[in-house]
Amino acid sequence: MAQVELFKKTGTYTNRDGEEKNYTNFYVRCGDMNVPVQVSYFEGEDGKDPQYNARRAVMSAFADTLPDKPKSDENVKKN
Repeated sequence: MAQVELFKKTGTYTNRDGEEKNYTNFYVRCGDMNVPVQVSYFEGEDGKDPQYNARRAVMSAFADTLPDKPKSDENVKKN
């Protein structure tokens, strides 16, 4: 039976206004593939989703940090 794991990758980026922002991307590893997943925003009648931040927090709490890709032989030879 295949194992499924939840991973996250965090970092920073600079937006159009020059502000530095944090990001967290989530991935599900199925076998040897990483599949990106996105937390959905369920907009209510008032235009808000009060549980969105809670869902992201739960995903982040249970996700392991995505390990860096190992360098391939070609990358090692070039460096």
